[in-house]
Amino acid sequence: MKRIVPALVIPLILCSPVPRVAGSMPARVESPDPSMHAGDSTAFPTNPDTSLALRIEETGLRFGAGDLREPTGIAVDQRGAVYVADAMAGKVFRYTPDSVSLEFERPPNNAAFYPIDVAVQQSFVLVLDYSQNKLLRYDSRGAYLDVLLSFDVFDRVRPVSLTGGPGGRIITADVANHAVVLWTPLLDRELTIGEFGWSPGRFNAPRKAAFLPNQGLVVVESGNRRLQFFSPSGRYERIVQPSSEKPFVSPRSVEVDNAGTIFVCDSEQGRVSVFTAEGARVTDIDSFSGEAISPAAAAAGWDGALYVADLKSRSVLVYRLFYPRER
Repeated sequence: MKRIVPALVIPLILCSPVPRVAGSMPARVESPDPSMHAGDSTAFPTNPDTSLALRIEETGLRFGAGDLREPTGIAVDQRGAVYVADAMAGKVFRYTPDSVSLEFERPPNNAAFYPIDVAVQQSFVLVLDYSQNKLLRYDSRGAYLDVLLSFDVFDRVRPVSLTGGPGGRIITADVANHAVVLWTPLLDRELTIGEFGWSPGRFNAPRKAAFLPNQGLVVVESGNRRLQFFSPSGRYERIVQPSSEKPFVSPRSVEVDNAGTIFVCDSEQGRVSVFTAEGARVTDIDSFSGEAISPAAAAAGWDGALYVADLKSRSVLVYRLFYPRER
């Protein structure tokens, strides 16, 4: 498939810190708006969904302040350890539930280390080094192991984000080449979706992709300011956008939790937009302890916690997700 590949410089936002505020205040939760519609004129589904009754509250917990300068990527493992990629500082940190922080080793012979994203895959931590266009592998204690993959061996592959998936598969999103690539556990290209454009199935600056519960993909585009849904085989399914009253400004990351709820981080708009697995809007998260936020990325833990890498406070904010009990 022929693709148009314009040159593109990837902006990364660095905001001034705000004073740390103690205490807890519930995140703002709004009722779903039935007037919102998908970008291809397909109405939002009206079937009941447990995530429509999702309640989100702040925990009052934040961490990483003092360590972080520009947290651009975040991941969490099954034990509750949180990993944060700090692009500006050229560092990767691990934070454990008992509040112990650890800085990862720098890769050898790499003075320009620029870790733009991080993912957990089985017992390993994968770090995307944008400066070297390489995927690095670490153990969970921060010890550098090896270069898992150099993307330079592939034609026109320059990823800006990384997502771990089931069975050892990973997804990368490529802003410069307007493509999303699904990789096998052996790091062969399984599927490439991408061609520059604005019509359904095409991309304008895809920033991040994530697996849906059915193994389909959801992709967030900063250029087209929308979400696109694809089947497990890569077939285009639908487009989702917020209402015209609250559009995306520069969505840069997407996360899907175990319940299928979708979290879209828009750092310029200053909010995390929350959708069901089908694309119905649930709510927005736009503050923490009464202060505005600038979310760069989010990671959903197995324990119902949502960790948000916040550029404004240069820290990780922790929210709690409450789903209704199944009857």
